[in-house]
Amino acid sequence: MSAVTPPARPVAEPQRRFPRLRALLAPLRTLWAGEIDLGRVGMAVTLPVLVWVFYTTSSGMIDIMQKEPGDIVGIAGTFVATTAILVMLASTSWSLGADLAALIARRRMARERMLVKTLVTAGVFIFVFSISAFFSFTYYYNNIFKLSSRKITAELQPMELAAEVILPATKAIGAAFEASSAKIVADPSFKAYLAPLDGLIDTARSAGPALREAIRKSQEAQQAVIARAAQQAAAELESARAASRQYEEAKAEMAALERSVADLDAIIKSKQDEIAALAAAARQEEQLAVDAEHGLDNKGAACGPNCLGHREKARDATRRANTIRQTLAGPTNERASALKKRDALAAQSIALRQKAEFAAAAARRPEPKAEAAVDLDATLRDLTALRDQLRVEPTWAKVREAKPLCEPILTAARQSNALPASVPRDFSCEPQGAARDLLSARDEIIAARAAFDQKCGLETGLRDEINAIVARIRAAPASDRAAMANGFNAAKTLVDACVVSGKAIGLSEDEVRELLKKSDAYLRAHSSERNKFELAREAFWSFTPDSTMAIGVAMAQDAFLFIMKFLSEIFKRGYEARERRQFMTPVDLTDDEDEPVEMRAMKAMLRMARPVHGDMSEIDLDAAAIVDLPGNVRDNLVAILNRLVRDEIAHVDRKGHYMVDNVTISQVESRLFAALKPRALRAARYALEGSAAGGGPRAYYADTVLANARRRRPSALERYLTPEAGPAESGAGPASV
Repeated sequence: MSAVTPPARPVAEPQRRFPRLRALLAPLRTLWAGEIDLGRVGMAVTLPVLVWVFYTTSSGMIDIMQKEPGDIVGIAGTFVATTAILVMLASTSWSLGADLAALIARRRMARERMLVKTLVTAGVFIFVFSISAFFSFTYYYNNIFKLSSRKITAELQPMELAAEVILPATKAIGAAFEASSAKIVADPSFKAYLAPLDGLIDTARSAGPALREAIRKSQEAQQAVIARAAQQAAAELESARAASRQYEEAKAEMAALERSVADLDAIIKSKQDEIAALAAAARQEEQLAVDAEHGLDNKGAACGPNCLGHREKARDATRRANTIRQTLAGPTNERASALKKRDALAAQSIALRQKAEFAAAAARRPEPKAEAAVDLDATLRDLTALRDQLRVEPTWAKVREAKPLCEPILTAARQSNALPASVPRDFSCEPQGAARDLLSARDEIIAARAAFDQKCGLETGLRDEINAIVARIRAAPASDRAAMANGFNAAKTLVDACVVSGKAIGLSEDEVRELLKKSDAYLRAHSSERNKFELAREAFWSFTPDSTMAIGVAMAQDAFLFIMKFLSEIFKRGYEARERRQFMTPVDLTDDEDEPVEMRAMKAMLRMARPVHGDMSEIDLDAAAIVDLPGNVRDNLVAILNRLVRDEIAHVDRKGHYMVDNVTISQVESRLFAALKPRALRAARYALEGSAAGGGPRAYYADTVLANARRRRPSALERYLTPEAGPAESGAGPASV
């Protein structure tokens, strides 16, 4: 082997021209060489952008947070809210950019926990980003693009809003009422009521003297029944009213009992707390007495003064607790008595409440008419008129008016066997089946419609209220724009309440929604003053050229940190300063039974690590080379791989193979080389002595540079991995420290 040639001295480079130009271009050359930390550059550029984002977001937010100029609370709220938004935006942007870049560049394993973390971070980022971008858009749209808020100076009449909304609502209510009338008339069960009524009217018109006399007697009997029913109803009403009074008295008494129980509970609780405190004090003093008796007070193991004093205090606390417990019996018994009386009144009030509800229902129920028609012709005339009205506007009121006129004719016809074929045997002069439900619902609509007309009619209640609002607006000074805005808002509140109440009298959900939207649109179009926030909100969804430009600028600045972090992580491997790795001296990776088990496991890992895509290496434990390893070596290899998986440096794919990062493989190789370095030094020494002249493995691993190099003191890991030298090798190798 030839002698080692010392390295040549570097030749001085000739001085180049334009040194200043080279100094200016040095950063670009450094960037092109990949020696600049893009993360730090991005952070330096991002900080001023974040300051500007803070300014634009706070400027857009202060329009709605600040009630008036100089509002300190609004300014403080804007500062706090903007700070919170930007802190969350910066943290989520940084984390999300790093995670997405790592997933795309396959630097991290796409495990379930990693994906969930990325999704949650993305959700929070989108939420915070949307808020920040909107308020930044508000700033740009209202200031940069010169679209300041508009003010409507003309005096508005609230009655115009009422006419704009209430008139269509009234028209829709009338149409729904007419449609419900037609629905009831077309119902088969209501037709089954009108057809027998027509048959009875025709039968009465052609009745003979006998049938007329029977009808008169039936009317007299009906009058007697009506009189008795009226008397009974009056008696029941009076009884129900008495029950209502008793129910109110019972409620008042139960309320008084509840207050008494609450007061007693407070007294009882305070006494119980005092008893518990005294009991705890007695136990503590008794324990101190026991401790003193056992000599823990450093005065001997006998019950001396300390022991007797503690026991006296314990007995005193017990006596006081017993005294309080005796005084507690009175409030406890009084409370139990009050609760018992309250429960009895509650059970009694159930029946009283039912009677009171009956009284309220009976008061609303119309009383039956006690008078009858003078003769059959008048009865037929009234019955025919009611029948015609029922065909146009069916209601329970008209049915109840027609029933006393129909029943005498029906009873007389049945008794005289003159009942026509169109009248069923079970006909009772009132509708049956679905018609009853339809008529009941219609009565509720009629009552609600009457209340609606009284409250929301343009000629009745609503007009008076709007006139009062207009009077307040006119009485306010001309410079008081708040009075105009408040008055118009009050008018809109009245109109919206009328629209919502129209739902009960025929307006559908869609109609109510459309009318409310119409009212809101009218207010937005005629408001006395519209703020910048509302203008920006409308413009945000208008997508005009100006608003689109403002949206783009706002989103770009708010997403700047995320984009910078994402791009710096994506291109980090291409531009970051890498350590120039030189090919290390080859290491013998064959399995040697004389080597430690952990070194054999690392060698097996290096032998079986097969490079795959994504800068990863695949290790198949089912391969024949690993299966044939000794059990202890294979167990150590599995343990090392499992630890890498737990540290999220490696993962297991669907096939059950271990996927390890190539950087980790290189680290394992470096550790193995460091552990085998003493052997390499011995090989170098043998080579220098001439033992490598004939070739062989020692000649192959001989490295004169390493053999003559001054080695640092071995680390703890190297000393652990390096086997102790035998007696024959104790003096081998250089003795460098």
